[in-house]
Amino acid sequence: MKKPFRPDFLPIKLTDREIIEVLKIENEARTKIERFNSILERSPIKRELLMLFTMNESVQSTRIEGTQASFSDVIKAEATGKKNKDTVEVLNYFEALKQVEVLLDQIPISNRMFFKLHKTLLTDSRGRNRSPGEYRKVQNFVGPTNNIKDATYIPPEPHLVYEYMHNLERYINDEYEDDFGTIARAGIIHGQFETIHPFLDGNGRIGRILIMIYLLDKKVISSPTFFVSEELEKSKHKYYALLNGLRLDKPQWKNWLIFFLDAYIKQADKYIEKLITVESLYNNLSEFAKSENIKKDAILFIFRSPIFTIKRMQKELGVSYNTAKRYTSKLEKGGKIYSDDKKRNRNYMFYDLIGIFNRF
Repeated sequence: MKKPFRPDFLPIKLTDREIIEVLKIENEARTKIERFNSILERSPIKRELLMLFTMNESVQSTRIEGTQASFSDVIKAEATGKKNKDTVEVLNYFEALKQVEVLLDQIPISNRMFFKLHKTLLTDSRGRNRSPGEYRKVQNFVGPTNNIKDATYIPPEPHLVYEYMHNLERYINDEYEDDFGTIARAGIIHGQFETIHPFLDGNGRIGRILIMIYLLDKKVISSPTFFVSEELEKSKHKYYALLNGLRLDKPQWKNWLIFFLDAYIKQADKYIEKLITVESLYNNLSEFAKSENIKKDAILFIFRSPIFTIKRMQKELGVSYNTAKRYTSKLEKGGKIYSDDKKRNRNYMFYDLIGIFNRF
C-alpha cells in the first residue's frame, strides 16, 4: 500500500532557465488579464458582470467535483428557491466568493480565512458532516473507491497538516522570496494546497477560491471576477495528472506551472470574448428599452437576474406591480425574454444572456 506523501516545504526550487521559461508565459497571461480588467472597469454593467462571472465560476468549479448543475439550473434555483444537492453546492460556492472581499478587509489570507470559507462551502450540503471549518484529524486519500488500497494519492498524515499549512500561509504572505511572478505563485500556492489536502472535503473548491483570493489581494485582478476553473474543468484529467506530478520524489513543478499559466491565457481570451458579447447585448437591449419607454433599471435588473418573476422585479426596482408587468410584457412581445406556461408566479427567462454563459 502507498504511504502518505510528504511534500517539500515552500519555496520551490527550479533552475534559472526554467524560471525564465515560466516568466515568459506569465508575461503573456498578465497582459491578457490587464486587458480584461480594463474592459471590465469601463463597462456600464460592471456590477452585473461581477454577478454573472462569479456565478459562472461557481458552476465550473463545482462541476470539476462532479456536480451536474448548469448555469441556467443555478440561476433558476436562486430565482425560485427550489434547490437540489447540486445547486446547493454551487450556491454555497457563490456565497463563499461573495465573502472573500469582506474577509480580505478584515484579516490576512490565513488559516482563519480558509476555515470561514470552508464552513460556508459545506453548509447544508453533501459535506456537512465532514468537519466544516476544521482541518482533518484523520488520514484522507484521493481515489476511485472508498478503500485506501485503491488510492491514487495519499496526502500527508493529519499531525503534519498544520505545519504544512503554516508554511503555505507564510509563503502566501511573502515571508519567503522567489523569482516567480504573481500568477505563477498563485499556481504554486494552489498546487501545494491540493497536495496538503488539509480538509476532509472541499479541498478542490477551497484551493480554486484561493487562486482568486491571492490574485485579488496582489491586485492582479481588480475585482473577484477572473477565475480559471472553466479552463481547468475543460482539461480536468490533465489538471489532475499534473497535480499528481507534484507528488513525486522530484516534483514536476515546471510542467504544472506552464499548464497553469496557459490555462490563464486561454481563460482570458474566453473572458474577453464574453465581456464584449455581453456588452453588445446590453447596448442592443438598451436601445430597445429606450424606444419602448422601459427604464434602464429594468434592463440592469434582468442582467442581474436572467430568470425572474414579475414580483421579484417589482420588489427589486421598487415599482408597482403593474409597472413591472408592463416592462415584462413589452420585453416578452419584443422577443427579448420568454416565459414558462405557469398561470401564477410565471418565470421569465433572458435566454440570450443565459446562453452566453451556458455555451462557452
